[in-house]
Amino acid sequence: MENSLVSLGANIFTAELPQFVHKLMDKYVCPVCKLVLRNAMQLPCGHQICEPCIDTLFGESDNATCPVKDDEYCEEPFPKNQIHKDMCTRREVMSLPVFCEYSKDGCKETPLWKNLKKHIEECEYRPVECNECQEKTPLNNLANHKETECSFRVVVCDHCSQNIPHCQMQSHLDHDCTEYPLNCPNGCENVTLPRNEMESHLHSCPKRSIPCGYRSIGCEFFGVITEVEKHQVKATDQHLMLALSFSGQTSNENKALHTEIEESKKEIEELKLTIQQLHQDNQRLKEEITPLVKSVTKDMKKKLVTLTERLINLERMVEHQPKREVLEKQEQAISSLKDDIKVSQEQITQLERAGPQGGRSQALVPQDVKNQLKTNEKQMAIQDIRLAELDLRFQVLETASYDGILMWKIRDYYRRKQEAKSGRTLSLYSQPFYTSRTGYKMCARVYLNGDGMGKGTHLSLFFVVMRGEYDALLPWPFQQKVSLMLLDQETFRRHVCDTFQPDTTSSSFKRPTTEMNVATGCPLFISHSVLETKTYLNDDTIFIKVKVDSTNIPVP
Repeated sequence: MENSLVSLGANIFTAELPQFVHKLMDKYVCPVCKLVLRNAMQLPCGHQICEPCIDTLFGESDNATCPVKDDEYCEEPFPKNQIHKDMCTRREVMSLPVFCEYSKDGCKETPLWKNLKKHIEECEYRPVECNECQEKTPLNNLANHKETECSFRVVVCDHCSQNIPHCQMQSHLDHDCTEYPLNCPNGCENVTLPRNEMESHLHSCPKRSIPCGYRSIGCEFFGVITEVEKHQVKATDQHLMLALSFSGQTSNENKALHTEIEESKKEIEELKLTIQQLHQDNQRLKEEITPLVKSVTKDMKKKLVTLTERLINLERMVEHQPKREVLEKQEQAISSLKDDIKVSQEQITQLERAGPQGGRSQALVPQDVKNQLKTNEKQMAIQDIRLAELDLRFQVLETASYDGILMWKIRDYYRRKQEAKSGRTLSLYSQPFYTSRTGYKMCARVYLNGDGMGKGTHLSLFFVVMRGEYDALLPWPFQQKVSLMLLDQETFRRHVCDTFQPDTTSSSFKRPTTEMNVATGCPLFISHSVLETKTYLNDDTIFIKVKVDSTNIPVP
């Protein structure tokens, strides 16, 4: 009990102090900082102060006196080692009733201070983020928000009865709804038709503008049907003049065309003769070239086969070429192993040359040889293990990211989701990634069929801190901001994103003592109904991105 109380008290050094239900008694107020006692410490005179206020009381002096000075005991100086924990007062302070930090939002609970954190984690008034529109709303209002307030809630169009997201309804009415009523753009009175019938109406609309029937001969008059009819009656003389002009112009054009046709006939005859001559020349050249083509084709095929084989061999060689960094590390490791093997071989050669005697007594030499051979065998086994470890490490390094960004491509979504439903593979882990080459080691974990509150309805996405080789040189707990994203594959703008700042009191962000810490993230990251659209799921594949803020991390 004492240890749990000390731990709870230590957490309030930096936490915001709560609002107490009742006015604090004087005995619970620190005489130094004038705030509630935090981790109460008892002075030799019996008064209490906050543990963080001890340094303030002493300053640079080795001794101090009680700040209360009620009696002669308070005047006596004392050193720091005479100050002790006051567990009784600590229990009393942590048992004071306080208001929930969401009291302004309607919470009426007044838990004990020691139970405040647990209450806040379960408080129905705490703000949660809607996984559809990313707006925050109290937990007890989430269902109502999704039904009546969320901008992405599905509503039914009053005209065509289609299910449309609320934020897209106006655009649907303005452009897409086939049953939306429209007024005739020509000004027909009392004509309001659905959008899918308006085009047919415009073809027969009595107020549509049509051209004059004599447009083909040059009349440029436009108007409604009645106006065109009146125009054709009144403009008879004008139409006759246009007809005469058009007729004369047509006659001249016909004469010019007749002349051009005669000239074209002559040119065609000349071209026919030329074509016949070219055809004969072409036939002669074809007969001459055919043997050459067969010979050249045969040689070219042989050369192409040879070049193709060389190209395939080169592609295979390029595919098996490792990265430059990995190659250099492998060369260094292999060089080191070669040196060790060379030394071992020299030692074995010397032992073989020395023979069973080797200048020593017959009783000692065989045992020395056996011991030396055992040592060499152990060294060779160790080298084999090192080679296997290096090979595994190189494979991981080739796919690792060192800029704090993970790009995770998950193929075969529906098959993997079905495996999660059946309980065969509940979750998937990503490859590790790092904030830098000597930074934090991390990975992502996804439940395609959901976990906890999201099971069966949502995709759950979590972030995991892993044990790394340089953890001893990094600051703990982990405090870098983390962004979890599902990428939009259609417009590339509507990525689903959730960002959080790590809770430094959580064990998920302490220095790992096992291979990885407990995962933390979003059980309700995105619903299956939104995820399984062409926006986020394309070719049975989704893309997950995890971005960790790698600024302000000291480089070892």
